[in-house]
Amino acid sequence: GDVIHRMLTATQYIAPLMANFNPSSSHSSTVRYMDNGTVLVVQWDKVYLQGKEDLGSFTFQAALHSTGRIIFGYKEIPVPVLQISATQHPVKAGLSDAFMILNPSPDVP
Repeated sequence: GDVIHRMLTATQYIAPLMANFNPSSSHSSTVRYMDNGTVLVVQWDKVYLQGKEDLGSFTFQAALHSTGRIIFGYKEIPVPVLQISATQHPVKAGLSDAFMILNPSPDVP
């Protein structure tokens, strides 16, 4: 949409794994994409959680097909996702296409 707001990560996302990743913490970390016109693939390769580099690197990808099909792929997830702290950043996996009402109406609870 036309509105970009600070709550974007809470309301609109395609996230194979959303967490407090810092791709700049290692020279081996990359976030790359490839688009051949029928599929867009984004890969997070050897990324680390900010301040938790000792847990190991994560490698995963999202493939968005022109048909609407979305595929998440996971190569390296060194710790259970439920053990990743959400203190500094939300931890989520999945899709959301929610919205925010910027001008609430008395008719809308």
